[in-house]
This record gives sequence, structure tokens and C-alpha cells, in this order.
Amino acid sequence: MTGDDSLKEVTMNFYSPPTLVKLARQRLVSEEALAISALKDLPNDMFPMMFEEAFLDGKTKILTAMIPVWPFPYLSIGTLIKNLCLDTLKAVLEGLDILISKPVRSRFKLREISWRDIDHEFCGSDDVEGLPEFMEQKHPDCGMKKELKVTTQLQLIEGSLDECATYLLQWAQQRKDSIHLCCRKLEIKGLTRTTVIEIFKIVHVDCVQDLELCCLYLEDLDFLNPYLKQMTNLLTLSLDEIKGTISMCYSKMLDEEKVITLISQLPTLPSLQEFWVNDVPFIEANLKECLRCLKKPLKALCISNCYLSQSDLDYLPYCLNIFELKYLYIIGTPLCHLLLEPLGFLLERVRHTVECVVLKSCGMGESQFNALLPALSQCFHLTEVNFCDNYLSLLFLKKVLHHTANLSQLTFELYPAPLECYDNRDVIISHKLEGFCPELLDILRAKRQPKEVTFATTRCSKCGGSYVYDLGTQCCLFKKEQL
Repeated sequence: MTGDDSLKEVTMNFYSPPTLVKLARQRLVSEEALAISALKDLPNDMFPMMFEEAFLDGKTKILTAMIPVWPFPYLSIGTLIKNLCLDTLKAVLEGLDILISKPVRSRFKLREISWRDIDHEFCGSDDVEGLPEFMEQKHPDCGMKKELKVTTQLQLIEGSLDECATYLLQWAQQRKDSIHLCCRKLEIKGLTRTTVIEIFKIVHVDCVQDLELCCLYLEDLDFLNPYLKQMTNLLTLSLDEIKGTISMCYSKMLDEEKVITLISQLPTLPSLQEFWVNDVPFIEANLKECLRCLKKPLKALCISNCYLSQSDLDYLPYCLNIFELKYLYIIGTPLCHLLLEPLGFLLERVRHTVECVVLKSCGMGESQFNALLPALSQCFHLTEVNFCDNYLSLLFLKKVLHHTANLSQLTFELYPAPLECYDNRDVIISHKLEGFCPELLDILRAKRQPKEVTFATTRCSKCGGSYVYDLGTQCCLFKKEQL
């Protein structure tokens, strides 16, 4: 092969068909009239990327024209929603208006459009491969037989929605006979009851799969009870900064009887798979009542920045609906004063399913960890552990690593720096961490090939940073990001 032939081959490979297609697509998007006139002859596999180009470039006329001739059943905006503005939303909705006004609806394929900020794999057409992430699988049917389903997520902060969400709700309400507005994720931060009532007049309650309630009082949950009872498809419930009662603000006393009464009135949630609790004071001594709402086996349980009583831990191994648990997170929750044998029993019962155990910033010492190690070493499906910000000596940390060394599926491990890395004033001695870690890593290497392992000191109270030693760099570095 001559030099000219080699150059020609390299040139042909460089200008491959996908590059030519991209150039053609960019040319179309840059000339709106040409793009719109070409839509009827455009190959199906060019539609998704051309839509993305038009969306990012704010070519509203092209977006409006593409919707009525969209060749697939589903269209998910996905991560493009981060670039959403009111003009773009109006353009897409105008296209939907054209679509639903057509006399022969069956000629058009689009049945669902999703306005959600999540990643998707394409699954909407058997004859097209490699389409981008915003082509979405069909969601489970909500029982609503409308011409078109519009799936969204809503964030209600102190009674207000952003302008795009407000416009979408108004648009859907005016077309309620032909549009099914399906809210999969609903966040309520600070309750304004009138606004919530108005939203649920438009949004079908049984469509909500992910509910986050933040900065509310327990009485607000009582107000939401009728709606919670209708959330039969709810998969994830997050309670964040839920205060005991409004009266506590004045009396500074927790009316235990009233709290228990209100908690007991929470409805059963038949489909719940994930339960997240953060900064909820009333959960202490009431965990059993809070978990009473479960009907199906829970996949994830997260308790952070709360207090737990011994009775709460004693109950966990006997809760009938957490024996298939995959993810257990206890973060920022003091456990140093509690007996952790019940937590060990729980790990033993879920050893065949649990994949992630995070016991972070719990103030745990060696006696608490001792209660967990026998069960932990049997959790052979674990892929992630995080025991950061607990208090273990170098000798005991070696003992922990001898147990986790047998867990061959681990891909992410985060351990606390040994106590010997601090002086008597709790000042970090970083060179000691760097000296200890190679020996600690050798314990794991003796049994398996570790993937991602990090040892970290406690965070500085002034700057929030910590010293870390990880397998990748194999040196001690100061980092400020949260581990």
C-alpha cells in the first residue's frame, strides 16, 4: 500500500458516515424552513438527535413541527430538561396541540411524552438501535385511557411552582379530556394546603411513584393522609425535616401521645420499596409505627440525622417487610450508646439480598462493630460499604478488613482512618495515615483484588475537609468534598 493509499484510507475513516449525518443534521437545524420541509422524508433514526439539537439551540419552530410526526411511541426529554425554558416548553406543547387535534389519531405514533430529569435507555422501537437516552420505556399503566400521556415531576416550594410547571399544569387542565397528566415524582417543601389541593385536582394521585416531603409538621402529614391513601403505586417515600407538632414551637415539649396517634393514622402503602428519613425527631422510639405502613418487602431503608432508641433497634430484625433489603443506610445517627446485636441480627437475616451497607458518622466504637462483624462477613452480595467517621484503632481496623476481605463482590469501600492518626488533641497526623494504609490494603489484596478503597479521617470542623488515602493514588491527600 502506497503512502497516498494509506492517507486515503485514514481520510475515509475520519469522515465516517456518522460524521456526515451529524453535519447534515446541523445544517438542517440551522435552517428552520428547510428542516421543517424535510421532516416528512427524514429517516426515523435521525429524529432523536435532530430533536436534541433543536432543543438545545432553542429552535422552537422545528420542535413544534417535529412533535406531530414523531415516529416513536415515547419521547423522554430526560437530562435535556436542564436546558428547558418557557419558550421551549410552549413550542413542544403547541406541537402536542396539533397532534391531538388531528381527526385520525391512529396515523401518529406518539403516545407518551416525559418531562423528567432522569437518564433513560432507549426502548421504544424494535428496528432502531443506538438512539439516545431520552427515548423512554412505557411506564406501568395508571388505568387512564386518554389519547396522550404527559409524564412529569413537580417541585412545590412554599406553595410555589416554577413558571414552566405552572404553565404545564394550566395547559393540561384545559385539555383534561384528551391529556392524562401523570406526575411520577412530587416534592413538597413547606406546605401550602390550598396549592396542594389545586394540584391534586389536576394530577392523578395514583400516578405518584416518588414522594418527597420536606420542612413540614406532623399535622401536615395528617392533612395529606387522604392523598397518601390513594398513592397505591408509591415506590419511594422521603421524609426530610419533619417536625413533631406545631404546638412544640410554643411548649418546647413533645406530646408523645399526640405524636403516636398521628403516626398510627398514616396509611398502608402497598407498593413502597424505599423509605428515606432525614432529621425527623419523632422517629425515636416510634420506628415500629413508622414502618407499619409497609406491605411489600422494602428494598432500601435510610435513616439519617435522627436519634434511635434501643427499642427501635430491637424491632428491626423482627420487621417482617425488610427481609429482602438491598440498601441499608444509617448516617449521622448516634449509635455509640446502643447495643448493636439487633443490627447484627438484621444483617444476618438480609445476608442473601443486601448489596450496600452504610454506617457513617454514627460514633461507633469497637464494641459496637464487634457485634456486626460475624454477620457482615456473611453478606457475600455486598458491593458497597461505608464505615467512615467512626472510631477504630489500627488493630481493630485490621480485624474489620479481615472480615470484608472475604466479600469478593465489593467494588466500593470506605473505612475510617485509625485512631492512631490523631494526637491527644484530635489533630490529624497525615503522615501516619500514609504509613498505615499500604499494610491495610495488603490485608485485602491477600484475599482478592480490591477495586476502589478509601481510608479517610474525620472532617475538619473549620474547613470541612479531610485527609484521604485511596487505592488509586496510593498517597495521602486533603480533600474538601463529601465522601
